[in-house]
Amino acid sequence: MTRGKIKLEYIANDAERKASFKKRKKGLLNKAHELCTLCGVQACAIIYSSYEPEPTVWPSELDAQHVISRFRALPEMEQTQRMFNQESYTDQKIRKSQEQAQKLQREKKIKDLEILMHQCMAGLLNLQNVPPNYTTEMGRLADQRKQDILARMEELQKIGVVNPQMEGNHVMNFPLVNPGSEVGFGWGNVPYGFDNTDHPGPSFSTPPGNTNAGSSSNPPENDAPGPSFRN
Repeated sequence: MTRGKIKLEYIANDAERKASFKKRKKGLLNKAHELCTLCGVQACAIIYSSYEPEPTVWPSELDAQHVISRFRALPEMEQTQRMFNQESYTDQKIRKSQEQAQKLQREKKIKDLEILMHQCMAGLLNLQNVPPNYTTEMGRLADQRKQDILARMEELQKIGVVNPQMEGNHVMNFPLVNPGSEVGFGWGNVPYGFDNTDHPGPSFSTPPGNTNAGSSSNPPENDAPGPSFRN
């Protein structure tokens, strides 16, 4: 039978509190002994309680005095560098939780903007109905995405590969027709601007009005139409 999670709070019953003190004090001293033995460090423990007339000092008073004297000989900055009390520990946890919450809020805001952009591009939402502050943020997000795409394309152009395509368990690298030409996407998000003469497989389509693309073919009849843009 597994033990249930212990609720961390003051034990009101005197007998239970005394029994818990004895058991946990013994466990604490055993852990201190294991730490010193396994890791080769110096440590001491001093425990005051109302159940014993004298404090418990481990491993001995002489060894404890040696450890404390060595600690006090350190500069004050080194003494307090990794020191924690209940207040500082709580403050640190609160700061980390706040930073995590702010990160999640930023990610949610970006997701909301991306959804709005896709709805506007698909004609499902009129841009005039979007609040002005959202349109400004959408413009900034679009600019950032554009810069990321251009930077990635520049990296791939330098090595002669723009977009590796997966077919089965093989990767096909399609060279550019003209490394300086623009590369876009045709039907079904398939990149155009490649010379696929020597690479049988996916056929690439040239979007209407593009004169810089490579060899092309008509879109498949069963392919879903792209988003409609309205003036």
